[in-house]
This record gives sequence, C-alpha cells and structure tokens, in this order.
Amino acid sequence: MHISEQRSSIGDYSLHQLTLSPHNPVRGSLIFFHGQGDYIDRYPSILAPFVQAGYQCILTDLPGHGRSPGPRGHIPSIAFVRELFNATLAPLSGPLMIAGHSMGGLLALHFFLESPARFSAAWFSSPLLDPMQQAQPWMRTLLPLIAPILPSLTVSTGVRSEDCGDDPSRNATNTKNPSTSTLYHNRISLAWGRTLRDTAAALKDSFPTFPPQIPTLITQGTADPVCPASLLRDRLDKLPQTKITYQEIPAARHEPFTGSTAEAFQSHLQQWISQHLLT
Repeated sequence: MHISEQRSSIGDYSLHQLTLSPHNPVRGSLIFFHGQGDYIDRYPSILAPFVQAGYQCILTDLPGHGRSPGPRGHIPSIAFVRELFNATLAPLSGPLMIAGHSMGGLLALHFFLESPARFSAAWFSSPLLDPMQQAQPWMRTLLPLIAPILPSLTVSTGVRSEDCGDDPSRNATNTKNPSTSTLYHNRISLAWGRTLRDTAAALKDSFPTFPPQIPTLITQGTADPVCPASLLRDRLDKLPQTKITYQEIPAARHEPFTGSTAEAFQSHLQQWISQHLLT
C-alpha cells in the first residue's frame, strides 16, 4: 500500500486527507467518512483489505477532527460535507464505493440513499441511526432551542473510550504512542448535533428505499452501547430482499475493528470482499 498525504481546500478550510493506493492496478475507488471525535490516521490498516483488492481509498479529517483545523467537534453543515464529498468525487473514475463508521456511517448512508446510482458497493460500520442515543435528557429537549443561539458551543457526546472497545490507543495515558490519544475527542457542537439528529430523522424515512441490487456490507457489534444492534436489526428486518450482508460481531462494542474483536472483524470483511468485489 502506498499512503500519500495532502490538503483538501473547501471554503476557508484546509483539511487533512489521505489517499491509500494499491500497488496492483486500481479496480475502483472508496470514499470513507470517520466518526465523531475520530480521525483518519488510524484507518489505513483497517481499510487495507480494500486496498489489497485494488481499491484506492480517500479519507479526510472533517473540520474540528484529527489534523484538520477548527473547534473540536464543530462541522459547519451537511452542505459543507456534501461539497467536500463532491470535490473528492470529481477526479475519480471507474467503480465507486462509499463507506463510513458511526457518524461517518450515517453520512455515508445519507449520500448513498440520496443517489445510489453513483455507487457500485458500500460498507457501513456501526452507523449512527440515533445520534441522541447517549445524549443527556436536557439535550433532547433543549437542542432545537439553543442551537440557533449558540451554534458553535460544544458539549460532550457522552461516548467513553470503554464504549468503543478495548483499543489501547484510545487510552489518554497510552505510553506506546501518546500523540495519537490527543487526536481523539468527545466534543460536538450544538449546531452539528442538531444536523445529525435531522439527518438521522430523514434517513429513517428514506431507509425503506434501500437499493436491492448494490452489494452492501453492514458490520455491527452486538454489545455496542452507542449504536445498539437492535436499532439496525429493526430497520433491516423491514426491508425486502436486498444484497445487504449484515454481519454482527459477537461481544464487540462500537468499534469491532479494534482490540480483541479485530481479528474476527477482519475475517468477515475479507470474506465479503472476496465474494462481492473480486468476482
């Protein structure tokens, strides 16, 4: 795998971006969205099976995340993310995949269902179907009222390291690589929280239109407290026959691809890639 680092200029932002390129001929491209408080530098090893299958992967730290500038946790708008998405798409040709984890899974699902004809395949990891799942009760009530007044005010998402799994790199006292722990955060702005809430509500209405013909992988931990598996099962059970492969990882929390469940996750991912991308 060849990893190149560049900056993507969107509006007033210069965003940190990675391109993971295969050594073998390029079969297609994959655009990946990270989660809230997450960052892209941790994903090359997770996305390696796609790169090995011939997919060029493009990842961008959204504003206020990772190595991109901005108040921690504040993303300007869904229109901003769409502009970034379209700018990333512009130079690409050939088969296109979309993928994302958690908040990124919600955003990827949003763009996927908005224009499914663009995509040849998709992967959604622990998609954030209910952004208010771990919000304090006052947030659910007051968010619509406060967000217009204090849009960039940030609050805790309520997500803890132990909710995500047993990945030691999330530990703030990690001595092996202390610099990575500073790239994580659990902040979210009121305006962006409201945007995610509204995007999830719209997605609930559009989910029944899930395209039946596009190979799709959805991975989910059975012990995920952030995006409970029951929410996803309920949505999927109501769909007609599709090409969705729904894979639960036993005992996994919000990030099945890290820690003690990483090996089981990678086995399922590689099997799906072999069956749906390499045939």
